[in-house]
Amino acid sequence: MSRQLKIGLFGGTFDPIHNGHLALARAARRRFHLDCIYFIPSGLPPHKQARGLSPFLHRYAMVTLACAHLSRAARGGDDFLPSLLEAAPNLSGRRRYYSVDTVARLRRQLGRRARVYFLLGADAFLTLPAWKNLRRLVRLCDFIVATRPGFRLAEARRVLPADLLAPTARSSAREIRLRQSTIHLLTGVHADISSSRIRQLVRTDRAAWRKWVPPSVADYIEHLQLYR
Repeated sequence: MSRQLKIGLFGGTFDPIHNGHLALARAARRRFHLDCIYFIPSGLPPHKQARGLSPFLHRYAMVTLACAHLSRAARGGDDFLPSLLEAAPNLSGRRRYYSVDTVARLRRQLGRRARVYFLLGADAFLTLPAWKNLRRLVRLCDFIVATRPGFRLAEARRVLPADLLAPTARSSAREIRLRQSTIHLLTGVHADISSSRIRQLVRTDRAAWRKWVPPSVADYIEHLQLYR
């Protein structure tokens, strides 16, 4: 294949993965013509408390089920792929990984034939200045940021160090041009649900939680009595 592949990378604790995550992935793949998206369950997340986090293999299993659900719905092949990039050598997930290192590993595996797009939500994007080695990270990949109601482009620009911005970039309502990459805004995909809210609903035995996850993921949670 002569053209450059466009690969999405979507990381998170996914505890559990839910329909909001899937809606973001579907919209990003369609709007930016991505060849596939890797879902990467995190090991020990650098910016979150690991206490209470479900075992890695449970989270990976739920991601695998959700990816199969997505691919069936899209009537495609390997459009959405579960990844073990942060599994640690013994698959325990008990190792702290930073996004810059994970993206670099993926880039080494894919080589120059691929362009990588890092998917994340607006709230996570606003914490970027605290991420490890941000300047290297923005050299390695573009970003697709799922906005929330009320999110403004100016808000996104303010969190970025001025020296990262392209000096002659034209203003755009949907992207921020950096010196070596681009931040693309993905609008209209906000879902008013979170993994923590789903865990809370499962504990209170409210059947309503099932509508927020794919059926196979709901069955997995119920069969193994997760979050009880």
